[in-house]
Amino acid sequence: MTDSLKVGLEPQNENNSKSSTGLEISEIPDSETGEALKIQDSVIEGALEKNFDIWGIVGIVYSSIGTPITLGTYLSTVIGVGGAPFFFYAYLFAGVFCLLTAYSMSEMASVNPHSSALIYWSHLYAPRKYARALAYLSGILSCACWIFGATATSFFVSELVLGLVKMRHPGYVSQTYHYYLVFLANVTLSAVVNIFGTRLIPLVARAVTYIFNLGTIFTLVALLARAHPKQTAAFAFKDVTNLTGWNSNGVVFFISILPTTASLALFDGACHMTDEIPNPRKNIPTVITYGYSGAYLIGFVAILVYNFCIVNPENLLDPVGGIPLFQLYVDSLHNDGLAIVSALIVIVGFICGSMGVVTSASRLVMAFANFEGIPFGRAIGSVNTRLNAPVWALLFNATLCSLLGLLVFASSTALNAISGSYISTMYVAYLVPFVALVFKKDRYGEGVKPLFSLGRWGRPINIICILWFLFASAWLCVPSYVPVTANSMNYTVVVLCAAVIVAVVNWFVYARKHFSIEVIEKYEEKLEN
Repeated sequence: MTDSLKVGLEPQNENNSKSSTGLEISEIPDSETGEALKIQDSVIEGALEKNFDIWGIVGIVYSSIGTPITLGTYLSTVIGVGGAPFFFYAYLFAGVFCLLTAYSMSEMASVNPHSSALIYWSHLYAPRKYARALAYLSGILSCACWIFGATATSFFVSELVLGLVKMRHPGYVSQTYHYYLVFLANVTLSAVVNIFGTRLIPLVARAVTYIFNLGTIFTLVALLARAHPKQTAAFAFKDVTNLTGWNSNGVVFFISILPTTASLALFDGACHMTDEIPNPRKNIPTVITYGYSGAYLIGFVAILVYNFCIVNPENLLDPVGGIPLFQLYVDSLHNDGLAIVSALIVIVGFICGSMGVVTSASRLVMAFANFEGIPFGRAIGSVNTRLNAPVWALLFNATLCSLLGLLVFASSTALNAISGSYISTMYVAYLVPFVALVFKKDRYGEGVKPLFSLGRWGRPINIICILWFLFASAWLCVPSYVPVTANSMNYTVVVLCAAVIVAVVNWFVYARKHFSIEVIEKYEEKLEN
């Protein structure tokens, strides 16, 4: 058996063993011996440098989700959508499935690490006849998810900044173009930092870890120390409040999974950094498993603190600057200085977090473009070696985010729908490799044992995750309030359908003739021969 097989997107010859992708070592079973055959990464001109260590990737992932702070932005649900009990119990319920998703993805990454993640896995696990089309579908929906996520993060930074202005200057009246200008400034900042400061991003990522963790400790301790009077255990765990118009509290409970799914999401983020970290088969699963387990536990503590420290629940229905978390700081800290510092921690954390989202998104778009999934793929997928950055992929992301942001002038509801649709788009994209892996008889291949292994529970956990993706995606499309009006309508399903339509049109117009994962096809040909 050949010890290693060097393959790439471009045809190889004896004098050229360089690959145009950033494949790391990945083991797939030899069809005859069952031993692991290695696809070896090539050190190539135009590949991204390995700038990140494990803590840098932790910073990228943790800043992308910011679990305890993200949960705080959904405090308005404590009043009308089930109250504090559903806020807490829905987190416990949905968080378990989020962790199972993270662990399943860790197992996949420990066997087949690749910066394109879902695209690569879909092609490997799906039946050969459908592999190419399914890889494309998963890939373009995954790209849409990350672009929606980047748009949501930047728009939320805009809301936070103007919310702080409103906190300090109650007479200030925000205009629609104010939101867009701050949004555009953050989109530009994230792109510029990722283009010109790529080698500094690992340092920024580590700093973000400290900002989020120390900032979370500071704000939670301040709330516990200053909030008075604190809420009762009945308010936190028993008294359900349903102002949604839905007659069934069961319906309201499942609607309440939104804060959890938004704060424990983007599980493939670390995978997109595969090319830039040593030993990804070990380090990527480590980041995902420990990172999301830690985020879940910190979120658990944060919810308890929030629930007990809400001094004036009614104020959360019309919070200062439209930010419930800022209203909590104003009401519960009883100190303008502490409230401002806490708000600044949140803003700085989300600004840095948006940079991390853009970093992961650009790597995914770069990989998808290299597979010719979109027009001008080779250009968008290229790397500027002087800057060590996928410049065109970053500009592509920034342009789409800026265009999506223009929806705020048409309807804030439409922009919120785009921003909120990244979760459902993410789950639909995850369905492809998970379903393919469940139906694959030998899973990762005979004789191949994942470095991070779920053992005999692997397939059952994958099935549970698939059911969760379908279940959660359906509930995320349900309106929170009835009767439904144009402003209260949940347009998530509309955005999801639009993303699917764009994917189908692009397939027939361009990708059907051009999309190809030759690196895997070359490997399969080797096995057959």
